[in-house]
Amino acid sequence: MLRKNQDAFYKLGNSGYIEYCLWDDENQRTLPFNSNYPVGYYFNNQHNGNFNYLLLPENITPEEIAQIASDSKRSFHIKTSAEAFSSQYILANFREVTGGELVSGRLYRSYHPVVASRQNHAQLKEIETERQQVAMTLLEEHGINTVINLSETDRELALALDSAQDSYYKTLWLKEQVVSVPMAYETVYFMSDRDESFNPDELGFQSGIRQVIQYISQHQGPYHVHCRLGSDRTGVVIAFLQLMMGATKEQIRHNYLQTNNMAIGEFRSFRLLEQALTSALGIDCFENSAETVRRYLSELGVSQDIIDTAYGKLAN
Repeated sequence: MLRKNQDAFYKLGNSGYIEYCLWDDENQRTLPFNSNYPVGYYFNNQHNGNFNYLLLPENITPEEIAQIASDSKRSFHIKTSAEAFSSQYILANFREVTGGELVSGRLYRSYHPVVASRQNHAQLKEIETERQQVAMTLLEEHGINTVINLSETDRELALALDSAQDSYYKTLWLKEQVVSVPMAYETVYFMSDRDESFNPDELGFQSGIRQVIQYISQHQGPYHVHCRLGSDRTGVVIAFLQLMMGATKEQIRHNYLQTNNMAIGEFRSFRLLEQALTSALGIDCFENSAETVRRYLSELGVSQDIIDTAYGKLAN
């Protein structure tokens, strides 16, 4: 039996629970998964196509166990053709963000329109090109004026776009209407309680959020936020903006979980997002959310004028 304080290794997987595997140190690989393990106590491991064991709360209900089993099975599903999707919006993970005082047609999110994420994935590399083309088309159709890129640094984006074909995205970039706020997956989910970056050339969560609010206050909408998949970094930042605008927990949950319709063989749990938001803002962040976010931004040194301007640009 291994006994260890939970705080020493507390880190949720995409399932929304603590995931672990058994490791063969001599051969530097995971030990074979025990297929006799009870259903609902393991989850899809997207990296090796097998499973991770789950460390679950003692008071977990049978209904929650059943949901884990269902989500794990669903998360293996991959769609490899555009025709398999009911709409181009789902294909490109493109959608309008609503909730609270957010005005219609002001804030959007999607898959990365330019830089590939799954180009080395045997099943996804071909459909990824279609996703990006559709995302680019929808950017233009919705008249996006300002793009907030959460994945590339200014230098990385310049290298990608200098040699890229002309596009709506590139036109915005040349007009300095594409701004980079690079943050890592690990930063937004597991380091949102501090201003420390997972990678040295990126931003910590607090610095990143500061820049997002400043950019919105300084640029005109409609606004578009993306990372690579448009799920994790995008999901956390979009949820933060929804909270700032007074969206309900259910509105935030609904928007976030739509990423699971993208059918890429991965799953995102709302528990994962909930941890990121509560670590940054406190466990009551879904109550009096607009006031909580304003206080948080003020503590980060964002002026009241900038907060009011950013709010106004999303609300009017």
